[in-house]
Amino acid sequence: MKTTLRYCLLFSCLLCLGGLFSCSAQNASARKKAPGTSAKAAAAETVVYVVRHAEKAASSGAMTDDPALSEAGQKRAVALRERLANEPITGLLATHYQRTQQSLQPLAQAKGLAVQTYNPSDYLGLAQNIKENYAGKTVVVAGHSNTVLYVIEALGGKKPFAQVADHQYDYLFKVTLRNGKETLVEVQQYGAPSVAPAN
Repeated sequence: MKTTLRYCLLFSCLLCLGGLFSCSAQNASARKKAPGTSAKAAAAETVVYVVRHAEKAASSGAMTDDPALSEAGQKRAVALRERLANEPITGLLATHYQRTQQSLQPLAQAKGLAVQTYNPSDYLGLAQNIKENYAGKTVVVAGHSNTVLYVIEALGGKKPFAQVADHQYDYLFKVTLRNGKETLVEVQQYGAPSVAPAN
């Protein structure tokens, strides 16, 4: 009788231990399947809209000249706001020239954001800032005809063509940064179509 009782107690202990090991394994499995916030952020895509400033007023030709947007440029700035109205934008970056800042101003007002400035010749610094401070988010970068394609390259994308012509203001480049994957570059257009000058 005592021997039977011992076997019963031993069997009960083994069952309890088995249950504990099973719970521990299930908890460990659950932790693996439910990644933390950092893992989610790491997997998220970073979207950067790169755009040339809108049409500018006539320049005086002086090196220090900083023309504002023309009437057509102001309309294009509004068109940019409408084009990106539904995007979850968290950052707006422009050079220190007023034409790039004014191109983002209607969008800034609509989103309740301030336009931050960056050095137009420091492409790598701009890309690093975006990767460190806007990872997993959506930002808009306003540049110039001779800088926007280099910004795309600095972000890890391939230039879709050799250059942006002086008369082309309607390009909107969507650059998607994906961890461990190739950076995607999409060429879009917005606002009134740009028209090449007559020969």
